[in-house]
Amino acid sequence: MLRIHFTSKDLAQVTLGHNSSMPVSEAVMSLQALRRGSGSRFSAWRHLTGKQLPARASLLGSLVPASGWAPDFLTPGPDHASPTTGVFDAIRATPRRRLAAELRRLSSHHRLPAWTQLLADGDREALDAVTDTLTDYYDVAVAPYTDRMRAVLDADRAWRVHTMARVGVGAVLAGLHPQVRWEEPVLELAGHAGQGQVDFHLEGRGLLLSAHIFCGSRPRAMLNRVGPSVLVYAPVWNLQSDSLVAAPADARPRASTALATLLGRTRAAVLEALASPAGHSTKQLAESLTISPATASEHVTALRAAGLVTSLRQANMVRHTATALGKSLISTAT
Repeated sequence: MLRIHFTSKDLAQVTLGHNSSMPVSEAVMSLQALRRGSGSRFSAWRHLTGKQLPARASLLGSLVPASGWAPDFLTPGPDHASPTTGVFDAIRATPRRRLAAELRRLSSHHRLPAWTQLLADGDREALDAVTDTLTDYYDVAVAPYTDRMRAVLDADRAWRVHTMARVGVGAVLAGLHPQVRWEEPVLELAGHAGQGQVDFHLEGRGLLLSAHIFCGSRPRAMLNRVGPSVLVYAPVWNLQSDSLVAAPADARPRASTALATLLGRTRAAVLEALASPAGHSTKQLAESLTISPATASEHVTALRAAGLVTSLRQANMVRHTATALGKSLISTAT
């Protein structure tokens, strides 16, 4: 078990991360998801990605195990969070000492092939080969799905911002995962079997909460004794789109048929009410529009079928928000 201790200063510095583009860490985590081969959410993605793997994908397979720690040099920090900020150049510039230390740590848990000794020795050609392969893999496994990934992450972030504003940071921490326990001032994360208790004190450095599509179900803590520590967690997915790969166009409701259901004052009012980033639960929506919960649910279902509303489940609550298409429709009509 990991116990993270907060001070009042740390609680004031709990922040929600956001990247304008998908970080390369998603590619590294997706390699683990690809190797684990479980979960229906990524089955179509796994099939498509598996058919397009770079020729030297085995280089990455040697460095990224199916579970557990992967070398940090493959995922540079916040200053190089996304490909647009030179992340691959940062990987190419990894110092020899860091390469040796991280590969030594990896070898203590996994047997490494002989070629990794070149990498540990700082061989530039070996490092360039790893970086080029990771670049190619990112273009296959992450880049084609960034819009869908961003939609999931943005909706999750909006929900947690609303939660933080409404009931406080403690509720956000407690709601990260069923196995996370918050008893102020300590956040407890379940560990792996056989692990003892570890206590980590933030000491005023704060905590960054960062949602990642491929991080796995359980939150991961990346603890830092210099700057803010990071807690990586899986976002809540919307109910009507529980897959990374979009359904074929002929499998989705036709826009003309779905949009026809929007005609009527009540349904338009429902869509407008859900245009705020925080959205509403079905009960809140019914109360705000003075309609029954059953009526509110019926209208939300129709709007969701038309792609105008998305619904996220967190614990026992479902929160509905308008999609970009729904908001565009509102702005066009006004």
